[in-house]
Amino acid sequence: MSKNRKFNIWLKIENWRVLRVWRKNTIRFSQWESIRQLACIRFMSATEKARLRLLMAMLLQQKKFVGVQGLKLTSNMKLIIAAQACVPILKLGINYYSGFTQVSVYPTAFWIERDEQDAAGVVHHVRRLLSGESWSHGPVIIAWDEVEKDSQRENSGHNVVIHEFVHKIDMLNQSANGVPPIPTEMSANEWQEIFSKAYKILNDRIQHHHKPYINAYAASSPAEFFAVASEYFFTAPEKLTLHCHDVYIELMSFYRQNPLLQRVK
Repeated sequence: MSKNRKFNIWLKIENWRVLRVWRKNTIRFSQWESIRQLACIRFMSATEKARLRLLMAMLLQQKKFVGVQGLKLTSNMKLIIAAQACVPILKLGINYYSGFTQVSVYPTAFWIERDEQDAAGVVHHVRRLLSGESWSHGPVIIAWDEVEKDSQRENSGHNVVIHEFVHKIDMLNQSANGVPPIPTEMSANEWQEIFSKAYKILNDRIQHHHKPYINAYAASSPAEFFAVASEYFFTAPEKLTLHCHDVYIELMSFYRQNPLLQRVK
């Protein structure tokens, strides 16, 4: 069997699978009307929004959304989360979220306790209040009150859903280290060089008590820098391209999107 014939058969099966999911998980127009006006979505073209709507249906079919600490998740709450989660994979596809099965949603920020090892190898017991977290081979965890705020914020550079789901993309490359699976048309060495340089510049600014140009949390680790830079890429592209132009270009190539151009149209 020729490669073209095999590809055509695969494409027919894939199209059938997508249509089957869509028929079972149709997002009603009355629901979609408000979703498409979310801050990180409203600048998309009609074609991009249609693709996002399909990805949302697939994500809702594949993942289990669970309310924690008594939070009752409505269908609209799940749609708001799914819509923002699908922004990074708009051109990448649903398979980039293949490494987990559950999204856990707390009403508000939640406390975590664990042992962490610092750069010197010393282990510390830490207790932190978080609005989101992604576990390796585990769920995405987010706080609903932050999701609500982010869905309406304009040019904020903050979006907890995008942040935590980007960690899941990062984890596809063994661990969260700020280097996701780089496509063959891009240079992995160039990615590491550009991101390492930007990460160092940010840390230097903070150490010298200068105001950081993006959220200082990005200086925590290369993984957090990638996640925070992605938040800015999708919600405040003007700020990212102004202060980290090379990082913006790398993210544009990786995500195959140009949010800055969307806002100019």
